[in-house]
Formats: sequence, C-alpha cells, structure tokens
Amino acid sequence: MQESYLEKEKEYFSNVRRDIISFIGMENDLSVLEIGAGSGATLLELKNKGVAKKIMGFDIVDVNKYKEKFDSFVIGNIEHDTIPFELNFFDGIILADVLEHLVEPQKTIQKLIPYVKKGGHFYISLPNVRNHEVFYKIFIKGSFEYTDEGIFDKTHIRFFCKKDMLKLVHLFTELKVQKIESNLKHISSIKSTLNKVTFGVFEQFLSTQYFIKVTRN
Repeated sequence: MQESYLEKEKEYFSNVRRDIISFIGMENDLSVLEIGAGSGATLLELKNKGVAKKIMGFDIVDVNKYKEKFDSFVIGNIEHDTIPFELNFFDGIILADVLEHLVEPQKTIQKLIPYVKKGGHFYISLPNVRNHEVFYKIFIKGSFEYTDEGIFDKTHIRFFCKKDMLKLVHLFTELKVQKIESNLKHISSIKSTLNKVTFGVFEQFLSTQYFIKVTRN
C-alpha cells in the first residue's frame, strides 16, 4: 500500500486543507495531531493562524521536508504501529480523508480515542459515495474505474454515505457528534448555490464530502 501512495503526485500531500481549517473555526492555542498529515501544510497553516500552539503529524509516507517546525512528526502505519504520543494530550485530532484508506477504520478510531482530552475533538472528513457523479459513472457509464484522487481514488478501500459516516461514530459510547456539514458550505460553486436554492433537498447527491466534528465525552 505504501508504494501506491508514493506513486501519487506531490500535490496530493502538500495542499493546505482550507476547508478543514474553516470547519475547525476560531479556536486558539490548540494541541493538534493530524493523521495523514502529508507535507504538514495544513498543520503549519493552523499554527500560523494561531489556531494551533502545538502541532504533531503522522503519515505513512515521508514527504515532509520541514519536520523541524513540528513538535513531533512520525512516519508509520497508523493501523499497525504504536502511537508515540502522550495520552489525554490533544485538543484535536484531524482525520481528513484518511478513514476510507484504512482496512479497519473503527479500530483506528478506538486506538486514537485515549489520546484526545475529554472535551477534545476529532475533525473528520470523508468522501460521499452518494454523490451524483458516482451514480453517473456506475449506472450510466457502467464503470468503477479508479482514479489518482477523488471519490474513486485507487487507494480507497472503504466507502461511505452520510448515514454510514454517522453510524461509524455512533459505535463509540465515549464519542458524540457535535455537527456534520457538507463540503458545499465551505466552497463557492454552482453546486453550493443550487444546494441553497433547493433548501438542501439534494445535498447528499451534490456533496463530494462531509465534515464531522466529534467530541470525546
């Protein structure tokens, strides 16, 4: 699997996830861990904005050239390797388009829960396979051809609709969903405008992603 990620373009790992930053909101001085941190660009932006005070990253591939700017940055497999961080330490853990790449996402969430402070949050984003483009590709074109990124990313091994995303979080009694939002709220496009004028009726067919804020009780 690691070889599959190394075949990807560098931009795949280096984009600042401004949608995730927008979703986190106006927090301050947080201790943040990002699983699947890539180049660390999102964490560095969070620190530059004052949202994060301490930033730590974890990724399966070594593409971060600025590790000295981080409090810690670990290269490893989150499903198999030990997590070398302090328990009950993080105000927030970011899982931005990570869980769909894992064999057992439920076990990874369970593994990470002890590292979040009580009252701390997971910030999760997941691709939405109920999107109209998926319907068109499978039922009209008759193809499930994988791509280098997006919903049909060749490294995806789990697939979620909005209901499945919520069901995954609800497996854990110590976690509570605070909010779930479509990516349409964080972009300006024809789709986001259409979603507004139709009062969200077609949201699940227009959304390519959902963002979930989850609190540890």
